[in-house]
Amino acid sequence: MNILFLGDVFGKPGRNLVIERLPQFLETHKIDFCVVNGENLADGRGLTERTCKPLFHAGVDIVTGGNHLWDRNESLDFIHKTPQIVKPLNYPFRTPGSRWFTLEKKNVALTVVSLAGQIYMPPTDSPFLAIDKYYDDIRANSNIILVDFHAESTAEKRAMGWFLDGRVSALIGTHTHIQTADEEILPRGMAYLTDAGMTGPHDSVIGIRKNIILEKMLTAVPIRYEVPDTGLQLNGAIIKIDVLTGKALSITRVKQHCEAVN
Repeated sequence: MNILFLGDVFGKPGRNLVIERLPQFLETHKIDFCVVNGENLADGRGLTERTCKPLFHAGVDIVTGGNHLWDRNESLDFIHKTPQIVKPLNYPFRTPGSRWFTLEKKNVALTVVSLAGQIYMPPTDSPFLAIDKYYDDIRANSNIILVDFHAESTAEKRAMGWFLDGRVSALIGTHTHIQTADEEILPRGMAYLTDAGMTGPHDSVIGIRKNIILEKMLTAVPIRYEVPDTGLQLNGAIIKIDVLTGKALSITRVKQHCEAVN
């Protein structure tokens, strides 16, 4: 079974890139499930029904979120009523979003979990204790489990990798928007990547026009953020899973440079 995970889809350029390129990508690489981190869909801050639904229509199965998932007040009801949107498990129970989501295709089920880090991040419960608390319930849905660990600290992500090796099929990091080159299968069969990177405009500073960020860093004066539309890339990973054991067979980074899309 092949899973495509795409790192933080950023703004309109990232959305359009997914909408235009994803259907052919899924066919070419024989992808069975597609998961994307979507907390930056709406101009880099949160998501809305208008920005999320076209991704489902393009072939995205499940959307994960992190600390920016709820930045758009108008989206809270949509998140609440859309079970395919998965919030970090270690956020409060009443926060909109699914604690995990299981999807079955052709008699194979995939469960997706999101976790948020604690280091240099907004306050949350321990992601380690959260996944431990609910692990048996999550595992009851499927032996194929993908975790999106939305965290700033590479050390925290690496620690979580060792913590979950042998318990889940894949741990893919998000949040920094910078893809790491450390994809591997850990000793007990879990695919690992510290950060999937950003799907969107890389002629930027993690999604924002670089001149704006430079000006802010030089002057400390707040400036309205804008999203450029150049330097487009699809960033993520393809994970091949043994459906009988739930263990990962391979992980391949995706870093596809793309021409501008409308």
